[in-house]
Amino acid sequence: MRKVLAGLLRRGLARGMQMAEIWPAFVPSLAIAFGCGLAGAVAMARLRLLVDQPNARSSHIVPTPRGGGVGLVVGALAGCLWLAADATLVGLAAGALVAAAAGLADDARAQGAFVKFGAQFLAAALAMAGGAVFGIVHVPGVGPVDLGIFAGPVTFLWFVGLTNAYNFMDGLDALAASTGAVAALFAGLVLAVDGHNALAGLAFVLAAACLGFLPLNWPRARVFMGDVGSQFLGFSFAGLGVLAANADASGQLFWLVPLVLMHFLFDTMLTAARRAANGENVLAAHRGHLYQLLNQSGVPHGRVSALLAGFSALQGLAALYLSSSVAAALLAAFALQLAYARVVFSRARAQTP
Repeated sequence: MRKVLAGLLRRGLARGMQMAEIWPAFVPSLAIAFGCGLAGAVAMARLRLLVDQPNARSSHIVPTPRGGGVGLVVGALAGCLWLAADATLVGLAAGALVAAAAGLADDARAQGAFVKFGAQFLAAALAMAGGAVFGIVHVPGVGPVDLGIFAGPVTFLWFVGLTNAYNFMDGLDALAASTGAVAALFAGLVLAVDGHNALAGLAFVLAAACLGFLPLNWPRARVFMGDVGSQFLGFSFAGLGVLAANADASGQLFWLVPLVLMHFLFDTMLTAARRAANGENVLAAHRGHLYQLLNQSGVPHGRVSALLAGFSALQGLAALYLSSSVAAALLAAFALQLAYARVVFSRARAQTP
């Protein structure tokens, strides 16, 4: 373990010195992303163009402006396209913009499932048409595997699945933004250590946009991100995952984004499985996610969001082991989530009369 950590530290310092030469190219993009993220949040908070009225499923008790993720979207897209604008990135940007626009429409007026999924299918199709399609995945115990004819379906499900998972997890103040900032930061660090400077820059831009939005979203939130921001972030992380996987001949970076967002994916799949087992509609609005149960058990918004951001950091550290052992990194992150679920269910049972 000590040798692995020392090796990672040496690689990180070496890459950090090399990246120091190209950081000036990142600075304008990071400034654009942060500034737009902050400006959009301030504008939507003051103008109150869209207001989220509390209801029985809400975690807030006072009417709060939403749609603050608009600036985050603009900043992240502008920052990323400033860094690079090849066909794949343009396709991803087009898809992310469609996902964000669909989210904004839902923020303004609730849309039906047909419209929501239709927009997500179009977004995924645009990204895939630009070349964002998985090629090789590293299967623990097997090694690199070419997905072949399954590449298209796997990529499509990945885009739509992560877009929805991120949207489902945006239910408490600062939760989606803080996880987005930390997950993108650690993804960028892993990519930088592996020598993928351009992709690292894209991840850092995404983190900067989230950080710009976060000050007005921390409890008590002055503005909510809205579906415009959460769908955009889910789609963008999915795109970053495809780019990272395709930049790595070993296929190990296929697991980078699933690792840093393991807590979002785990919560979404576990909750869907529990609801299906109980005969409930898995697509209907509810308050049964792990993070919601934890909040209902008495843990404040800020602490829940900080805890889940901490999970992302720990999972990001596990991602640094990808080059050493994919299985170990995945098992460590999965074990963390199992322990978390056990604690949450224990607290929830204690609250039941």
